[in-house]
Amino acid sequence: MPGAPNPFHSSPQRSRPRSCCPISGPGTWSRVEQMLALACFLLAIVVIVLIIMVASSTSPASSSSSKGYNDTHHIDNDDSDTNNDDDDDDDDDDDDDDDDDDDDDHDHDDDDDNDDDDDDNPQKNHAVKVISQPSDGQYTIPDGIDIHGVCLTPGCVNAASRLVSTMDDSVEPCENFYDFACGNWNKKNMIPDDQPSYNTFSKLGDEIQVILKSYIEQAIDYKKDRLATVKAKQLYISCMNESQIDRRGLTPVLDLLKELGGWPILEGTSSRQRTATDVLDLLIKLYLIGQKALIEQWVSADDKDSSVNIIQLDQAELGMPVRDYFLHSEAASKRAVYRKYINDVAVTLGADRVQARADVEDMLKFETELAKITIPSEHRRDNEAMYNKMTVKELEEMVPQFEWLVYLKRLFAHVNITIAENEPIVVYAPSHFSRFGKLYQATNKRVIINYLLWRFMMTRINNLPTQYRNIKNEFVKSMFGSQADPPRWYECVSFVNEKMGNALGRLFVEDHFDRSSKDTALEMIHNIRASFYELLEEAEWMDEPTRVVAKEKADAISEKIGYADSILIDSELNKEYEDVDYYSDKYFDNIITFLKHSALTNLKKLRVPVDRTKWSTSTTPVVVNAFYSSTKNQIMLPAAILQPPFYSKDFPKYLNYGGIGMVIGHEITHGFDDRGRQYDKDGILVQWWDDIVIQRFKERAQCIIDQYGNYTVPEIGLPVNGVQTQGENIADNGGIKEAYRAYRKYIERQQKEERRLPGLLRFSGDQLFFINFAQVWCGVMRPQAAMNRIMTGVHTPGRFRVIGTLQNMPEFSTAFHCPAGSYMNTENKCSVW
Repeated sequence: MPGAPNPFHSSPQRSRPRSCCPISGPGTWSRVEQMLALACFLLAIVVIVLIIMVASSTSPASSSSSKGYNDTHHIDNDDSDTNNDDDDDDDDDDDDDDDDDDDDDHDHDDDDDNDDDDDDNPQKNHAVKVISQPSDGQYTIPDGIDIHGVCLTPGCVNAASRLVSTMDDSVEPCENFYDFACGNWNKKNMIPDDQPSYNTFSKLGDEIQVILKSYIEQAIDYKKDRLATVKAKQLYISCMNESQIDRRGLTPVLDLLKELGGWPILEGTSSRQRTATDVLDLLIKLYLIGQKALIEQWVSADDKDSSVNIIQLDQAELGMPVRDYFLHSEAASKRAVYRKYINDVAVTLGADRVQARADVEDMLKFETELAKITIPSEHRRDNEAMYNKMTVKELEEMVPQFEWLVYLKRLFAHVNITIAENEPIVVYAPSHFSRFGKLYQATNKRVIINYLLWRFMMTRINNLPTQYRNIKNEFVKSMFGSQADPPRWYECVSFVNEKMGNALGRLFVEDHFDRSSKDTALEMIHNIRASFYELLEEAEWMDEPTRVVAKEKADAISEKIGYADSILIDSELNKEYEDVDYYSDKYFDNIITFLKHSALTNLKKLRVPVDRTKWSTSTTPVVVNAFYSSTKNQIMLPAAILQPPFYSKDFPKYLNYGGIGMVIGHEITHGFDDRGRQYDKDGILVQWWDDIVIQRFKERAQCIIDQYGNYTVPEIGLPVNGVQTQGENIADNGGIKEAYRAYRKYIERQQKEERRLPGLLRFSGDQLFFINFAQVWCGVMRPQAAMNRIMTGVHTPGRFRVIGTLQNMPEFSTAFHCPAGSYMNTENKCSVW
């Protein structure tokens, strides 16, 4: 624990920003020009402030008859990436969140109060004074408001403009705070055609993409550019070189398919008989180019000994984003689109249409059987039950249908590591692998190879010429709702960022990141951690021994903020990419080069101790997200999320604590959610809670499960999966409490409230804290994305991340004077932390 284009995708987030009023050309400004520029700047601030005040004072909320407030994140995108070139594994056990929100109307019966008699209703009288605009057009400053107590810095003015333009003052905050805080967000931020959803995280991500584009579009300067920068630019050039990609056509992928032993579906009835040895050979070759199907296998820290890396095995992902799409009759249309997608790709590559149809049916039958033995995510939350350590020999005894020792021996031979039958491995969900072995033995090996190479082609379709990439459009539209491919530059920037995130991160940090933010974030972490200590002390359901150990774990949480210091050292940064060479005219080859490098790098970790000081390979500076690693007991805040609207050194504390402060609290609380609590302060999976305390925790977690399970996403008419999302919901509820307490402690130390925002003088600092928190989760999802989120995601849609947390928080109801029994101040409140 994140501008909309028109239908033709001319999004302001996807074009290079331009100055609306250039005031000088090249050269040095004269003294007069400098004075004029300063005057122009000051005048612009005044105009913006007046505009905000006008907008605010003429809104329904500023009238005397307003309705009832008196005085208001892995943080990980659950929506599938519809344009992902390949899935690079994150070697850490990270919980992250950035969220997608849905836009729904949640009706609630108001109290039997007479709306036309507000003056007699104490709940509907404003305790907060507002700027009013009399008939003579002159603004009146309320008594007690000092205009000198208004923050007029550019940071405050910009923040006020964002807050005002996003809010919908016609909504009663005590009845639906999400609609109040985010009611106008969707009107101003349409979903880009190429995305399944759009929210605060993705909007900031788009803005950062434009910045990164400006870096890597600069011509290569072999004298000045460091080697990592040169390689990043070469990679980008190769991706943008569509004429060369078109000239090469299908040759690169057909050559690679030949190296992989040939795709039987393309060979028709003349295809040779395939054996188990052929499957084994192919699995190894595919692993070495980053493709995993049938078996998910990687090397990372052992949950029971987090200082040691170990081989780990798990069930693999399926070709459609939702397991149930393979199993339920109502998803027949999804299966039809998927079937057509496979068939079209095969025929385009040269398969006979009749034979292709038969082969595709066999593949779908096989994948459906795979889906049946795949364990749903809501049944995978007990890490202790999922973790099963054994030797390779024991795995072969459990699943004798597959040659595990031969497979692992041959695979690790590529990095000169010897695997014996007593090699320890971790197997998640042994019941899946037992059933997998029987399915593997019973299935014609031609079908399995066809399926494996289809999954390979599925990830590589984006790397082919345009005419072939278009084949996937119907599939993407059906599964994710996206209407089009992203602009080519956007796709290529994303591609380079995925492959060389630290190279781009160096450019971003040097040019765009205020390094003092690191110190500020450290201070906020310290303050928010102190708030968590308070929650621990107040948790009456904990016994004292468990509380003491819990505090030790909280004390031991380490932090990574902004970026790894090593990326600022040229030799260290260049070393990260020294084993890869990219060519501006060989896009497809560049991708395979990277995937080989990534696969071998992961295998090499097996005999290397875990380095807890290193950043995760997927957590680069320009990721708009935040993370918690259970095995490292560590939180990570990349530089990209330390930007507005989450954070700015120019923001009042109530905005920073309501933004990045809540994110920090969320990540800290992940160490004590239903899964994080299973790990101790050293990141070791062990039961360190008393059985009675565990039962009490589960009772409180069940309250959260039931609460969120009663929220219905109107786009699809399905409820939130309270079990599947409980970890994120627990983290949200703890995070907002910790951030709010830390903010109030800051105010107590200062012994005065902070300056208010222009056009928002009627809101106190506490209320602006809650408004900024809510606006972190503003967003909208397409119905297909909402379905994927509900069926597979661990994050609750943003609307209910706001409503659910604040319904549980008395401090919110106090800040907005919400009457008991109102929708935002329900009688039953859930609390874990």
